[in-house]
Amino acid sequence: MGELPLVGKRVVVTRPREHAGPLVHGLEACGAEAKVVPLIEIEPVGDEGELARLLERGDHDWIVFTSANAVRAAGPLLPLARARCAAVGPGTAAALRELGVEPAFVPERFAAGEIAAGLEPLRDARVLLPQSEIAESLLADELRARGAIVEVVDAYRTVPRRPSPDEVEALREADVVLLASGSAARSLASAGGAGDALVVHIGPKTAEVAREVGLSDGIVADEATGQGMIEALVSHFAETT
Repeated sequence: MGELPLVGKRVVVTRPREHAGPLVHGLEACGAEAKVVPLIEIEPVGDEGELARLLERGDHDWIVFTSANAVRAAGPLLPLARARCAAVGPGTAAALRELGVEPAFVPERFAAGEIAAGLEPLRDARVLLPQSEIAESLLADELRARGAIVEVVDAYRTVPRRPSPDEVEALREADVVLLASGSAARSLASAGGAGDALVVHIGPKTAEVAREVGLSDGIVADEATGQGMIEALVSHFAETT
């Protein structure tokens, strides 16, 4: 049996600790030394009842989930909504399936135009968009431009987390740092960056935010999932050795 592809690589996972397990296990299965240094935390919004009220009202044609965190915020109320659900990627789709809901649409790329196009016809369609309170309006704007009636609701709050001195040291010693969101990229920049580590971005939007805050370009996963980041990392080292 050949050597594992990531053996000896020190990889830092910056997801919240409660969501990092599958990614850590996948990295370790490839031989990496994985360490979790959470750079963001997910918190409930002040008015958690607003999302519940909209789900219970049950008059939407589509509910579009842009993250697994939004799915978790909807929780067991989601099957009551009686709407078709769209997920922006495989990870979000998997979170829906954990609740017993099969997504009606999953785009190949996380792009506002591609997501909206997959939901057509949208003229007068009622669309619920639960998302982070700091999410940009690109998707909502695209849906409205196609004639949809869009209700945006804050489903959760993403807040930066300051790493401890030991965690900062782990970032400095890492060979690779994985970033799964723009919020994590901003938090990493605030913590002093990734030093000489290779930065792996879950998608082009995260990479764009990372560039805006002065982080290295690094590499971008083809598939916006934890497994996609692992595959991008394995491919990178295969090409450079």
